[in-house]
Amino acid sequence: MRRKEENREKKVAVLTGGSSGIGKELLKNLLKADYFVVSVSRTEPMLEDHGEASHAFFACDLSKPEQVESTAQAILEQYPKIDLLINNAGLGISGATEKLPEEEIRYVFEVDYFSVLHLTRALLPAMQSGSKIVNISSACALFALPYRNVYCSAKAAVNMLSLGLRMELKASGIPVVCICPGDIRTNFTKNRIKHTDGDRAKNAQEKIDSREHKRMNVEKAAKKIARIALKKKGALYIVGAKYKMFNLLYRLFPVRTFYGAVGKIFG
Repeated sequence: MRRKEENREKKVAVLTGGSSGIGKELLKNLLKADYFVVSVSRTEPMLEDHGEASHAFFACDLSKPEQVESTAQAILEQYPKIDLLINNAGLGISGATEKLPEEEIRYVFEVDYFSVLHLTRALLPAMQSGSKIVNISSACALFALPYRNVYCSAKAAVNMLSLGLRMELKASGIPVVCICPGDIRTNFTKNRIKHTDGDRAKNAQEKIDSREHKRMNVEKAAKKIARIALKKKGALYIVGAKYKMFNLLYRLFPVRTFYGAVGKIFG
């Protein structure tokens, strides 16, 4: 952990996965909103345009529960009051479900779901009425997709965790907000764990990769996500017009019809 002198008058936000992609842009937006940001990730974010007194960094491998717990305790020692927690860190995995190595499935669930659960539980004692929890899920949590089944499952678990926790914390005055972004142009696709055994899995992966240029601009998407995180208190938000449309179709059409079409598009 690298500690920096901070302005104690600022609100404190804890952000996971702030070293790259959406997380790095969210970190910039939080700093612009005058938050003191406690960043949690394996590598330290490189921020050239902000003073050193604006943020702190705690190194943590979020796939290891013991590190999450010890990092949370270290944060609590330094920052006894937390105003905003954004669980953003995550990674993808693709391939035929039957062929994915179990250790990789568990690794994805540790990062995408269990780190959210463990860090939230550990930091809740530092939150009070007016504090806020924001979980960055995915549009993939809204419905199943072929060859991204494990990732969809992990993010669907984040949605259920968020909605259930929202009800539990209502009396405490701590809103829990779940944000489901669609495709955003970052290194997320490049860094996804990929298994392309079999022609169908390979074709599905190539189809996904070929759409990279059509994804949302990361800076614009992060501004929308940050605006929701800072100002909105609804239960669930979808970022991306295409996935808003898919979610509407999912609600309107019979399950068999909807997934028949999804299988053809993404399979």
